Formats: sequence, C-alpha cells, structure tokens
Amino acid sequence: MPSTTGSGMSISRTGVAAPRPESGTLVSAQGFTLVELMVTMAVVGILAAVAAPSMTALINGNRLAGASGELTASLQLARSEALRRSSPVTICGTTDGVACSADWTRWIVVGTNNINNAVDVVRDSTVSGAVQVQGPAGGIVFQSSGLIDAQGQLNVCVPTDSPDENQRVITVLISGNIVTGRVNGGGLCP
Repeated sequence: MPSTTGSGMSISRTGVAAPRPESGTLVSAQGFTLVELMVTMAVVGILAAVAAPSMTALINGNRLAGASGELTASLQLARSEALRRSSPVTICGTTDGVACSADWTRWIVVGTNNINNAVDVVRDSTVSGAVQVQGPAGGIVFQSSGLIDAQGQLNVCVPTDSPDENQRVITVLISGNIVTGRVNGGGLCP
C-alpha cells in the first residue's frame, strides 16, 4: 500500500511521487532508460563513421573547385585587361606579390598602365589549405588582341585520393579561351 505525504501525493514503490488515484489524474514516468540512450549513441556513432569519408571528399572537392574557379577568373581578367589596355598582360606565380616567379601558391595579374607606363598589379590571389597549383615558370602572357603565343596549362591539385579526381587541369588555348577538366591523379600531384 502506498504511503501518503501531507501534500496529497502518494509515494509509490519506486519512490516516485504520483498523484492519488482519487484525484482523477494519472502521471506516467517520462524520460529515457540508459539502454535506450546507449543504443541511440551507438547508431549516431555508426552514422558519423560512415559520413566522415564522404564529408572529407566533399570538402576537398569544394577546395579544388574554389581554387580552380579563382584561377580561371584571374585568367579571364588578364585577357580582358589585355584587350582593354591594348597592351600585354601577364598572369604568373609570385612569392612577393610584385614580381613573377615559378611558385604558383600565389599568383598575380600584371599589366602596363597606359597613363605612365608603370607596371600595375591588377589582382593578387593565394590558394588556401592543401591546394597546390603548378603552371609555367614565365606565366601566361595575353597579347593586346587577347591571344597568347602558345597554349598554356595550369594544374590545381589536392594531394589526396578523396575525391578520386583530385586534379583540375586548366588549359588556355592560343585563342585565349579557357578549358577546365578533371583528372584522377591517384592521390598525387604532378
């Protein structure tokens, strides 16, 4: 028989206070058991383990897309600036943001100013994370007509096998048009 407290509540065998049956309201116990919580945590852990590799591939794919998109935009800018200025404009790798070098982790678009013939840096961009960029040591020079003297190729890469196609090859045709393709580098960069 349940004992009664002074507040009109009875104490059940489980020690949980419940209203008296004569009050007409019944209260059910709420919450989760330890077993239910452990099963839920195990399911969440399994789902996280399955999703982690897909998330890594997604992040690396977005890094590749972002870097190759930024490089493509810089190439298009260099071509349009060459047409606008009626003088050659170069896109090249740089280490200091002023002079061209063979290192493409940072690149600049440079052209001659028509007013005082000074060299202007039109754009300065840098890749982030583990993204690697390779390109011609002398850069790519767009002539005043928007054409280039010889076809050029740039490679944007993440040294991982996730995603499978870990390289983006950007080809600049002699006409100045830009073609981008995906390549499976087997997790390696050139």
